Amino acid sequence: MPNSPRKSKRLFSHPIGYGLMLLAGVIIVGLITWPPQPPEASSAPVAATATPAPAAMDNSAVILIYHHFGKDSVPSTNIRLAQFDDQLDYLAENDFHVWSLSQLVTAFQNQTPIPDKTVVFTVDDAWISVYQEAIPRFKARGWPMTVFVNTDAIDQGYRSSMTWEQMREVQGDGIEFANHSRSHDPLIRRTDESDQAWRKRVREEVSGAQQRLQAELGAETNQTQLLSYPYGEFSEALANLVKEMGYVGIAQNSGAVNRHSDLRALMRFPMSEAFADMEAFKQKVNAVVLPVENIDPFDPIIRNNPPHLTLSFTEPPGRNIQCFNPQGDRLQQQWLDDTTLEIWDENPIPPPRSRYACTQPTQDGRWRWFSHSWVVPKAASSGLQDD
Repeated sequence: MPNSPRKSKRLFSHPIGYGLMLLAGVIIVGLITWPPQPPEASSAPVAATATPAPAAMDNSAVILIYHHFGKDSVPSTNIRLAQFDDQLDYLAENDFHVWSLSQLVTAFQNQTPIPDKTVVFTVDDAWISVYQEAIPRFKARGWPMTVFVNTDAIDQGYRSSMTWEQMREVQGDGIEFANHSRSHDPLIRRTDESDQAWRKRVREEVSGAQQRLQAELGAETNQTQLLSYPYGEFSEALANLVKEMGYVGIAQNSGAVNRHSDLRALMRFPMSEAFADMEAFKQKVNAVVLPVENIDPFDPIIRNNPPHLTLSFTEPPGRNIQCFNPQGDRLQQQWLDDTTLEIWDENPIPPPRSRYACTQPTQDGRWRWFSHSWVVPKAASSGLQDD
């Protein structure tokens, strides 16, 4: 029989009863307001249940990608110098470990531990502002940096790029140069290109750049054989060919990496004015790996638009993962079982490229972070199948 009004009033006025009701209210408020969301996922709520921090052997690292420094005319690929200085100060003041990319990849290949809070700085294209602004800052701090060079631009003497002489001047003490192809043309197979012609072109682009790097900068240059895909674009066929050639493929889709990450396409967080405010930077450099064991499809080339992506996890990750497109719109999700998640966008993806990004909070206030790149062929952009 329900409590009478008199009994309910006595329960509420009793110190123990009042304490229980107050505690319940605190818990409810906490569940509603915790945790904050990462900047790329701000349009939808995140469930309250968080996941444990990773084991020490599986510590994550974050690879960052930059292009221009203090070049206001190209805001989409530029970092303002004040932003950049704030980022470097934050890492120095919060005990981060700054590694070169070759050091990190070697640790992955040898399956050796890395310290928590490891960050790698990479720069694509070897623009002159790298020499003028970025490298002096890193030299002053004794920090390493990996610069990817598309060698034809250097050979042709573009004023907007570094010179071989400048590279020789600054290399060493952690400043390393790596392969970004010769021409910087997309390496994905063209629609009018035979498989044989495509393979020949890729080998010439990659091997030709490697030869120029070593001829100008020394035989020890890029011994780890790092290759940054032009525009971050790759296909499964290209990734497999790059691996066959002995190279480690470096992509541009956001996410943390660890020793289990696929060396055909390591993820990097792009850093430019729009994505580099301090709160976003802090969340990204503190990100950890979302334990994805298999991606289906791995191939970023879209066959049917919008594409469906299935993620298989090494263990049940909890169902508070949320996934978004680059505009911050929440993706559709369906759990097929405790370790398998299917995600898709309701609308076709516009060309030329895009990504699906997934995040999940951890118990220590960090974020598991993973994303998958998409490259949109002309036919797929209209919902047609591209054979």
